[in-house]
Amino acid sequence: MRQTVSQRGFTLVELATVMVIVGLILGLAFKGRDLIDGARVKSAQASASKVLAAMHIYFERYGRYPGDGCSGNVPPEQVTPADCGGIADNRYTPAEAAAFVPLLIRTGMLSAADARTPFGGDWSAAPGSGADNTEAHALYLTVGGVDSHSVDLRYICALDAQYDDGDPAGGQLRSNVSPGGDAGRYQRGDDCWSAKQGMQALNVRLLP
Repeated sequence: MRQTVSQRGFTLVELATVMVIVGLILGLAFKGRDLIDGARVKSAQASASKVLAAMHIYFERYGRYPGDGCSGNVPPEQVTPADCGGIADNRYTPAEAAAFVPLLIRTGMLSAADARTPFGGDWSAAPGSGADNTEAHALYLTVGGVDSHSVDLRYICALDAQYDDGDPAGGQLRSNVSPGGDAGRYQRGDDCWSAKQGMQALNVRLLP
């Protein structure tokens, strides 16, 4: 006598259960990504605040801001406050700006770890050019330069929206894009996470 083997398929209930589980897993993955992005934005703001605090502590101790009055004759990684006896006018040249973060680290105002950003690079200082939404002679805390393309635009947009005015051309936080609602720019009130793409400059005004 031949035995027949019955093949049983999935019931609708079983298929629905699997779909619900898959949906939950995907939802948790996307939520986890949102949490990571949000934490990175907060970390960037906290990191920039540490640099600002260190700058003011340096001024209280030495009577001038870090780098101001440096001659540029000493490599930035070797510069000391004694090498910066020139006129302190808060108008930074590129050589003076290059000494800003190294001086904070060498004097113990800032740790090397605190000089790192959550974006894969270190903070540096650079004078504004009068272009790229920066003001001439102002000093900016930046990642790669005031005209660089070093930071994901979504993070710049979120930082500006949460901690400044949401305008890339105004306030204390600037980026080298003109205000706009398309994918490569941002403006006040934009959804930073789902509609933005590309790499742009992140510049936080330090002085004056």
